[in-house]
Amino acid sequence: MLKRKWTFLFALVLALIGLSYALVVAQGVVRRLYVAVEKENLRDTPRGKVIAKLNKGTELVVLAETDKWVKVQVTGWIWKESTTPVRPKSLAGAMRAYHIMVKTRKQAEEILKQLKAGADFQELAKKYSIGPTAQQGGDLGYFYPGDFAPEFDQAIRKLKPGEISDIVKTAEGYHIFKRIK
Repeated sequence: MLKRKWTFLFALVLALIGLSYALVVAQGVVRRLYVAVEKENLRDTPRGKVIAKLNKGTELVVLAETDKWVKVQVTGWIWKESTTPVRPKSLAGAMRAYHIMVKTRKQAEEILKQLKAGADFQELAKKYSIGPTAQQGGDLGYFYPGDFAPEFDQAIRKLKPGEISDIVKTAEGYHIFKRIK
């Protein structure tokens, strides 16, 4: 008898959650976007690792947004046998780097001068970077060739582990990288 009550309560909670979602959708609170270009990268973080390629017309549900990035949810179907509950750990061919982004070339030159004098890259990233990874000391995590914009990819691939890049200019600002792996 007690088990039936819990089952009923659980089913009721699930029904209420479903109803709440349906009401939110009906009221138009869920914002939907659609991929406008032929192919678009889906990344794990802004400027992070590419985790999927989305085709033109793919429906996206907006979860959060900033001035330049939109966090989205994609719903679709894939073959069940292609999935695993554990993230694959193969890092063969992966690189890892730190990143500092600032608005002006003058700032970048001053930071680069400090780095060449032996300053700690991660501390300077936390202090000066306006990039999305600043609080993590500029750590971009593991990534693969082609995951980032060509300017980033070229600058990082030229470096050996431990080396610091020259200043890289993009539309967003001025960047400095330190390759770790």
